[in-house]
Amino acid sequence: MRELKNIEIQFIPLSKDEKKIRFFGTLIPAILLLKASPLRFLRFQFATLYTPNVGVKEFIASDADDVARIGNMWVFVHRWDSMEFDPFAFARAKLFLKRITRLVKKAGYKAEPFDPLSPEMNLPQLGAEAGLGNLSPYGLLVHPKYGPRLILTGLKTEYNLECNMQPKSEGCTDCLLCLHECPQEPAKGGVIDLGKCQSCTKCFEVCPIGREVCRTSH
Repeated sequence: MRELKNIEIQFIPLSKDEKKIRFFGTLIPAILLLKASPLRFLRFQFATLYTPNVGVKEFIASDADDVARIGNMWVFVHRWDSMEFDPFAFARAKLFLKRITRLVKKAGYKAEPFDPLSPEMNLPQLGAEAGLGNLSPYGLLVHPKYGPRLILTGLKTEYNLECNMQPKSEGCTDCLLCLHECPQEPAKGGVIDLGKCQSCTKCFEVCPIGREVCRTSH
């Protein structure tokens, strides 16, 4: 139960059915990506076979929008390029994770990757604890620069990535715009059930945080 400006919200998370989450969570972005640009879809598929010949730190600096560490877990931020769901950001994030995993292993260290759909790892919560922002009423990580319009990946490793981290405590301001726009009407009913999410993305679109940095405005 979370209290937001005198509104108590009961939060019901997604199913822990890993196969179901991975199947639909991977299939839908892939279909959207293929529909948006078949050529870019094919490029991403072939790109997964290639590992850049650069250092780990240089690769992170060029391909991740932000990064933070908590213990031996690293959380990477990959921002969207638009106000609506960005399948290209999803593809870039998965490509980044495959490449950074290979680079760390190449350096002689174990590396356990966690993609955006890993039900065994709550990346938004870890990101918030690591200082990448804070959580929205929907459990989304709200980055102070990019807002909730981002994809998260994680890497568990003892390798010291030596990244320049800038901890942040800002992010969601509890403005409640997302609650009032949600078709479930949690502001009235007091319940957010992610299992009943209609994928309308209104909670992303109405968030005022990070709107100005989206490369494409809608």
